Amino acid sequence: MVSETAILGGGLAGGAAALLLARGGARVRLLEREAEPHDKVCGEFLSIEAQRDLARLGLDTARLGAVPIEHLRLCAGRTRIEARLPFVAQGISRKQLDEALLEMAAMAGAEIERGVRATGLEPGGVATNRGPCPARRVLLATGKHDLRGARRTAGTARNGYVGFKMHWQAKPGAGDGLEGGIDVILFPGGYAGLQPIAAGVLNLCLIVRRERLAEAGGTWEGLLTELMREPAIARRLGDARPLFAQPLAVADLPYGYVCGPRADLPGHVFRLGDQAAMTASLTGDGMAIALRSAHLAAAALASGEPAGAYHARLARTVSGQVRRAMLLQRATEMPALLRPGLGLLRLWPGLLARLAEATRLPHWQSA
Repeated sequence: MVSETAILGGGLAGGAAALLLARGGARVRLLEREAEPHDKVCGEFLSIEAQRDLARLGLDTARLGAVPIEHLRLCAGRTRIEARLPFVAQGISRKQLDEALLEMAAMAGAEIERGVRATGLEPGGVATNRGPCPARRVLLATGKHDLRGARRTAGTARNGYVGFKMHWQAKPGAGDGLEGGIDVILFPGGYAGLQPIAAGVLNLCLIVRRERLAEAGGTWEGLLTELMREPAIARRLGDARPLFAQPLAVADLPYGYVCGPRADLPGHVFRLGDQAAMTASLTGDGMAIALRSAHLAAAALASGEPAGAYHARLARTVSGQVRRAMLLQRATEMPALLRPGLGLLRLWPGLLARLAEATRLPHWQSA
């Protein structure tokens, strides 16, 4: 049977799109490569835009146990600058959030198939490890994983970054005031975000340039040993217990990529989430972009809009955020800019809140 829409990937973008389309009466088949609920490399920071778009779906993140985040602390060596965020963000496990969306999509009538790995586009549908999946329309929500026949090439810069994520069980009192806040930690060759995602559970997510990783011996253990010399990380994690046997990792992150109307794809194929745009993790808007792409794609499909028009609208919506986020990320990597920037922030901590506000997606009404 030919599905009206095949969605490849069960993350935020894929789950939200499946839910919206199924509620609209479409026949939806979502293929998720992992057989069980799983964690992903993600800062797990829900910005105000992401919360609003989840609320539009009817998902109450507070009932899922999301932790409020009201303060931002920028740490570089022994420098620590704190400001109140212009909104209340949330920390939440992606494993839990993604699963909640998939359950809602299934209840709305979407067909969810786990353990099915898409291997490439083909005429009339998708090739998978279990055989062909015929579909009239295909939504690529495979995150950072490219697909044969739909690789992000034109305009994509592989910036030499490697991402890591590890959950930690903190000892009582060891958070040293981390409750209600997020630490953004700058270090030579990368940066990290450290925040609570549940009672006593901290998420450390970081990106590092390949050359910095090589200097640390090319291993997570070597890198972590060096990172523990950073005061902000040592203070939070010195007595904490890692909750994964090994960190989650992903390489060759194409930061700054935005898929425009000429996506070099067949007209029935739509890119969502990281497949459509990769913003710098520094601003914590990656999940917001994923959810916004799902809303825009579902609206386009409901109105019969072609993929090119959807990609153009998405690019108009997210390009400003991605551009500003990349400028900030590049500034953190340039000592000639970083030093005076930190000096300015020490004099005017409220500028941190201004920067956080300036790197948000536009409200849905103006998207």
